[in-house]
Amino acid sequence: MNPVAELSALVRQRTWDKEVVLWIGSEKELLGAIGPIPYVTLDLLEVFDEERLPMDDEETRAQLISGLRDRLRSVKVGPSKRTVLVVKSVGLLARYDAGVRDFYEWFCSDFSMVVLLLDGPVTRHSWPDEVICDTDRLLKYFQRPDMVTHVLGEKI
Repeated sequence: MNPVAELSALVRQRTWDKEVVLWIGSEKELLGAIGPIPYVTLDLLEVFDEERLPMDDEETRAQLISGLRDRLRSVKVGPSKRTVLVVKSVGLLARYDAGVRDFYEWFCSDFSMVVLLLDGPVTRHSWPDEVICDTDRLLKYFQRPDMVTHVLGEKI
């Protein structure tokens, strides 16, 4: 089955079972696969207060997790309001090793699922010898056993 059809079938299920999906590809293709199911978009960059940006990695991680939890709790879901949460800027989860546990604990249910949007691998460039670019690093991070339930997309 192609990834778009697979995601479409998943979102059309009557209930979900704590689904966190990694979508590799364009947002347009993702939204087409979601179809008429209601969705909410969350850009992780928006969980930070631009007036009070953290000073170090630990403080940034703590603010990311705290802001994420607040946002997840604010999205209304239930049997009459099934919702797909489309999450952007997911590289922040990997950069600050925040993982996806908060999505499972504070959002995912029979009536709500998460789709992490990874816009696709970096195109290959002729980098200088001193630059090492691991284009699959984010994919490897999210494919760990304690992360997402599905990896789908147009560019896998």
